[in-house]
Amino acid sequence: MASTSSVSVDLSETMQPNLYASSTIPYVISVACVILRLWCRWVNRAGLWLDDWLVLVALAFATGLSANLLWWIPRGLGRHVQTFGPNVQEDFAIGLFTAELTYTGVIVFVKFSILALYWRIFNQNSSIKLPVAILSGAVTAWGIAVLLLTLLQCIPTRGYWDKTIEASCNVDSQKFLFGISIPNILIDVTLLALPIPYVVRLNTSTNQKHALISIFLLGGFVCIASILRLVAVVTESTGPDISWNLIGQSIWAVVEADFAIASACLPTLRPFWLAIRSKRSVTGQSTSSSSGPGPNTPYKKRAPRTWGASLLKSTVLDEQDAQPFSGVNGAVEGDLRNGLVPDSQQPHTTVLIALSEIESRKDNAPGGIKVQSGWNVEYT
Repeated sequence: MASTSSVSVDLSETMQPNLYASSTIPYVISVACVILRLWCRWVNRAGLWLDDWLVLVALAFATGLSANLLWWIPRGLGRHVQTFGPNVQEDFAIGLFTAELTYTGVIVFVKFSILALYWRIFNQNSSIKLPVAILSGAVTAWGIAVLLLTLLQCIPTRGYWDKTIEASCNVDSQKFLFGISIPNILIDVTLLALPIPYVVRLNTSTNQKHALISIFLLGGFVCIASILRLVAVVTESTGPDISWNLIGQSIWAVVEADFAIASACLPTLRPFWLAIRSKRSVTGQSTSSSSGPGPNTPYKKRAPRTWGASLLKSTVLDEQDAQPFSGVNGAVEGDLRNGLVPDSQQPHTTVLIALSEIESRKDNAPGGIKVQSGWNVEYT
């Protein structure tokens, strides 16, 4: 570490609020995405797959990365080095060393999680196995190289921060940070492009394909963060004001790591998005029902009415739960709008049928309905 500079600086300058924000807000987002991912697995009654476990390991490293920054900031990061006491250089070295290790852990395991996800959802395409294997090897090699360079910056390693012991330190930190960024960005770009041809081949609608591709490409923000971190490495000063020079790199490193976790979770959150859409549809139904035409309005003069995710209560025979609609007649008189009843009076189970869209039509009989999409049956 170089000695402090005698150049006059404004010691009241601080970037610590920016550092606090970058070490907490993206982390909270990543935690929320992982929790939603686990909730979606629970809703689908599916156990955790390899990609889920790997993203949990990545989140553990991300927790260490944010905790390290929160420890590091009060000890000088984000302020000019002259503001703090003689221990600032030792604290700086400990903080940087820990950040390098935890950042590497996040990046490696989140990439493994994404590759495991690709393997799982595209497993019927044998052609994806080779690129996944190649990328897994590249990520492994990158992680091992960064780990060894971090641990061997000084021999013994303790000499990196403890200047009271004799140590050989032959790794230039600036060149080291630059060198690990280039392959990291290249791997990120390849990970983004890999699923696109397999999504195109899926037997689904064009709109769904576009939606899937868009979700995968949201990971492009991680590439942008990686590039901005590289720019910070290149442009920031290498002078003796160490606690001030590393601000940009620190901000973009933690943003990149946390949003990598969030991006890895997005393709798995379909049940969450469906639940949100269903809730909004139910809200729309209530509004539409309360403001719709009155019951005395002649049928031909009524405006078309749409109810999103309407809930119709019906009764189904216990003995016929495996075929819940085999004995149901529709559009009968009773307390329920378009109520449904069984064709017998045997013991029954109450069922809620969520119709995603119901629309009155002029060509239907009065009180008739037309289901425009499938329904989900939920036993209560």
